[in-house]
Amino acid sequence: MNKLTDLNALAREAILYALPIYEMARMRASSSPRKNAQGELSDPTAGPESLKRWINLFSHSRRLLNASDRRVVTPNNDTLYTNAWLDLSDGPVLIKTPDTGERYYVLGLLDFYTNPFAHLGTRTTGNGAQTFFVHGPQWQGTVPAGCTAVACPTPHVWVLGRILANADEDMGPVHALQDAFEITTLEGRPAQRVSECLVQPQALPGDARSFVRVVNQAMALNPPPDRDRLPLQQWAQLGIGPGLEVPADISLLQSALAATLQEIDTPEDTDLAGGWRTAVEVQDNFNGDWLTRARVARAYIGILGSQEVLYLLAFRDSQGQVLDGTNRYQLRFAPGGLPQVDSFWSLTMYRKADYLFYDHPEQKFAIGDRTAGLTYDSEGGLTLQLSHQRPDDISNWLPAPAEPFYLALRLYLPGEVHQNHTYTYPAIEMQSEAPG
Repeated sequence: MNKLTDLNALAREAILYALPIYEMARMRASSSPRKNAQGELSDPTAGPESLKRWINLFSHSRRLLNASDRRVVTPNNDTLYTNAWLDLSDGPVLIKTPDTGERYYVLGLLDFYTNPFAHLGTRTTGNGAQTFFVHGPQWQGTVPAGCTAVACPTPHVWVLGRILANADEDMGPVHALQDAFEITTLEGRPAQRVSECLVQPQALPGDARSFVRVVNQAMALNPPPDRDRLPLQQWAQLGIGPGLEVPADISLLQSALAATLQEIDTPEDTDLAGGWRTAVEVQDNFNGDWLTRARVARAYIGILGSQEVLYLLAFRDSQGQVLDGTNRYQLRFAPGGLPQVDSFWSLTMYRKADYLFYDHPEQKFAIGDRTAGLTYDSEGGLTLQLSHQRPDDISNWLPAPAEPFYLALRLYLPGEVHQNHTYTYPAIEMQSEAPG
């Protein structure tokens, strides 16, 4: 292997490592609010080009997301999102949560390297009211009485919460629960303040110079873990590392960035029967699997740990062909063979082109155990239909775009059969090509 080949391989490795960091910087700019609850702008003197945002402040989606929402890739259509970005560099904060009764909720905490290191809510801490003492990696001290400590690996943390909701229910009570989530100082005052992001949310990772600048600044603010020290020493010769200057000659990294993005975006082959990919089974850390971490950051950033939610993706059918809405597909859950979950499951459709919902007149983006009007066959099985062409019976139909698409099967609080890999997922079978 010659020196150039060595450098190309090193550059690919560095890009894989750095891509989630860049995507987190974009998500911070995208999902941190410009206005607080009092209507105050984070930057009153500047227009939309400003990078200033409110942090240490919850913001909420007040409806289930649909095709008009473009801030987060592979979003769900099952829960209302509750979102906050924390900056713990000035010290700990308190997160106070209400009693949610019987309603499922979770606050997923991600460090700046996209590791879902903590889950607060129904499964782990229960549905009762809680006060969490959230601190950064350098904090030392005594946790106040009555608080549950949450240690964070990086000073900047994404809190991405989900509260179960149904499209046809009165959202008022859910909104009231959302409003009861708060972030305060240790003295009980609002912790909100203004902070400047590193990149505009629409700045896709195509330009290597901007990419390296953002990544290096983000790593300076959020030091990498000690276990990554050796590869970071190697990548320093390329100009990638905490606080490093962007190299004058960016051509090697530019070509590596383009090639690596193409590699990540190529639909993966199936490794389970029926067209499915094995679920991403990260618990709280990707543990050096940088390729998986990069693919997750690219297509469905913000996932929770697999004990909370299992995500199975399908880009191909049971014969290995790329899913395309110009064809018709079905998948059948055998009698007694529905997913086994302690909360709920759903199957959601996305456009492959942008990892977002497909916009169509029915505005139906997911189907699952809470979908009204599903019909079962005489044996008790459930057959779902996937196509762009509208079938005669639409009760079990999930509309698809007339182009490549992919599916996400979400299992909230998955049962043991899913976690020990003894469940057989239904095959995605192409029925015929839609008439042209």
